Order: sequence, then structure tokens, then C-alpha cells
Amino acid sequence: MSLLQLYLLFAKVSTLTFGGGYAMIPLFQDEIVVKHAYMDASEFANLVALAQVTPGPLGLNAATFVGMNQAGIPGALCATLGMVTPSFVLTVAAAIFLQRMAKSKTLGTVLSGIRPCVLGIIAAAVVFFAETSVLTCKLRELLHNPARGICWQGAVVFAVVLAVQLRWKRLNVVWLLAISAVLGWLLFLCPCNC
Repeated sequence: MSLLQLYLLFAKVSTLTFGGGYAMIPLFQDEIVVKHAYMDASEFANLVALAQVTPGPLGLNAATFVGMNQAGIPGALCATLGMVTPSFVLTVAAAIFLQRMAKSKTLGTVLSGIRPCVLGIIAAAVVFFAETSVLTCKLRELLHNPARGICWQGAVVFAVVLAVQLRWKRLNVVWLLAISAVLGWLLFLCPCNC
């Protein structure tokens, strides 16, 4: 993959995403896993997990890692610039536009209409991670054949972290990641894996 292709790929993802890092995951998956096959679904899930625990924005970390993986340091720089350039240009343009349209009811309505779309994109990311960590098959296959199964270790980690989050709502995400890591490691040691 050329440096220009890396730049354009991540500029495209950055331009088409509204709603933050988790909203980028389905676009990343489509481009990196499905269209270009730079990595498989399991590697992609690991990439997102690594990008999440590294300091900085998820999308930027993921782009840097993929760029480094594909073309070394120049690839990392091009992928990172691809992620940053559209956001920078759109932020400057939006600041100028919003300053002029600050009290517009139409703009408020448009932004209210975008929120459900972002929620749907984040739900797609949840389904992707469920298929790679909790389910032993694709969600649509599980709906047609419930006997296909659920990875009990992934389900236990999910349930424990959900319970902890519901109990202590303001618990730092670092603690949730640490709980997940320790619990996942302990369950991995169990002889009956998924």
C-alpha cells in the first residue's frame, strides 16, 4: 500500500465519521478488514483494544498503528495526517459557520437528527465486539441457531464489568480495563476454552 493510499484511506474515514472514536469502528472495519484485508477480524479487535488503552484518541491511535504496520514510520505519519487533516479543516470551517449560525433553529434540528445515526453506528461497533469476544459465531447465525453458542468467558467478563459499571457509575475506565484484563487472563487459564 502506498503512502498516498494510506493518507487517503484514513482521510476518508475521518471525513465520513461523526460521533467520535467508537463511531469510526465500523468504517475502520469495512476498510481495513473487509475491503483491503490488511488484517482479520480478530487482529482488528486487538487493534481497537490496543488503541483504546493507549493515550490519545482511539481513531488516531488505530490509524497510526495500521500505518506503521503497512509502511513503517512514513506510513504511520501518513495515516495519522490522513486522520487529522479533514478534522482540522472541518473544525475551522465549522467554527466559522457556527459563529454565524449560532441561534439557527434549523441547525439545531439537523444536529438533533444526526444523534440517532451516531447511536446506530455505535451499536454496530457493539455487535462487532460481541461477535469477536462473547459469541462463538456471527450474531445473525446465533439468531437462526441459538445452539451455536456463546463464549462463556467473554460473557462472564462482560457481565462482571457491566455490574461494576452499574454499581460504581463514575469508576475510571482504566479500572474497568484492568478488571477485564485480569478476569480475562484468569478465565483463559481455565481448561475449557471457547
